[in-house]
Amino acid sequence: MKKISVKLALFFISLICISSILSFFTSIVYTYNVNYEMKQDQELISNFILELHEKTDLSINEILEITPNSMYNVEELDDIELLEINKEQLEKLQNNEIIYMSGGQFASIFAVMMIDNHYIKINLHPHNNILKIVGSRTWVTITSFILTGALLIVLFGRKAVKPIVDLTYATKEVAKGNFDIQVENSSNDEVGQLTQNFNKMTRELKNIEYLRKDFISNVSHEFKTPIASIQGFAKLLQNGNLSEEEKEEYTDIIVEETARLSNLSSNILKISKLENQEILEQKVKFSLDEQIRKCILLLEYNWNKKNIEFDIDLDRIEYLGDEELLQQVWINLISNSIKFSHDNGKIDISLKNLDSHIEVKVIDYGIGMSKETANRIFEKFYQGDKAHSSEGNGLGLSLVKRILDICGGSITVESELNKQTSFIANLPHNK
Repeated sequence: MKKISVKLALFFISLICISSILSFFTSIVYTYNVNYEMKQDQELISNFILELHEKTDLSINEILEITPNSMYNVEELDDIELLEINKEQLEKLQNNEIIYMSGGQFASIFAVMMIDNHYIKINLHPHNNILKIVGSRTWVTITSFILTGALLIVLFGRKAVKPIVDLTYATKEVAKGNFDIQVENSSNDEVGQLTQNFNKMTRELKNIEYLRKDFISNVSHEFKTPIASIQGFAKLLQNGNLSEEEKEEYTDIIVEETARLSNLSSNILKISKLENQEILEQKVKFSLDEQIRKCILLLEYNWNKKNIEFDIDLDRIEYLGDEELLQQVWINLISNSIKFSHDNGKIDISLKNLDSHIEVKVIDYGIGMSKETANRIFEKFYQGDKAHSSEGNGLGLSLVKRILDICGGSITVESELNKQTSFIANLPHNK
């Protein structure tokens, strides 16, 4: 495969050769300057012959023998009729004037003069013609032009091709799994934009790789913990020297860990499905405010245990969307607020139909979170409060964010440590 620089050089040489040849033949067609110079030369020779004839006793043959030079041939014509001279030209000759004639489009001009009934022709030597005259003046220029141009295009071609060569090497590294590679870029042309996009792609791939490894590590850890717990308490139950209270306690722990494992598996499957889903599969029209009330009732057991009060302010909204997915959003947000609320606490839930979007706020006045936790709260498996890690697996809010992304919405969090936490979910209006 030829390199681009070689292709550019060959293209340049071909272009110059073709244009030069065309220019050469064009210059032949329009050779006024060359013809004018030839006429001047022939006129000087004619005047020289006339001067020798007038001032010396030399015969015509003697004058012709000493007149020719390296470029022009001077000879006497035996038969003037062979030149097909017209009457007007013949009269000029008889009046001692010089006439100029040409054998055709590409033939050179020659001069004819008359001295004492002798017709003298002044023309280029047979080995000289107008093509050679023009070519002798241009071949050095054309050759140097081609060589200089070819050299320049090879040099500049290497510079222009260097980013592509670097990109080729970088893509091979990416194919090997090396996402740390970055290609230096200092231009804003098409290749520069390609380089910028390539660097952006490698950074994204690197982040995805980190997330993949982190996800696998977290999944392994989350599965390992309940399995180890179940295995340990199951072995204890095999021991016959346990009281009924101990057996009941260990059995309850196994049941809780089994439920936790089941919930973890379910959430992993859900988030895996949602990450590969870009559009809503099932849209139905339903009451959004009634759905939120239903979610609160479904979690009654949880908030009754902590004696939590609710302050509910819900606008009536008929919404077209995926009812099942949105129900998971509200259950996750409300259960999360219940989990981190104090006993005898309070949770505010509002639903507002604003001009630009629909806004749902869930506010609890519990333990709150730090700024670092708030920035990472939607990451998979991230749990800011380790004291409550046994109550979840860090996938709930990741599910919430992904569902809202698919719905064309968004979610943000505002929190103050030991004061309150507000989750604000936004949904687009039905189109």
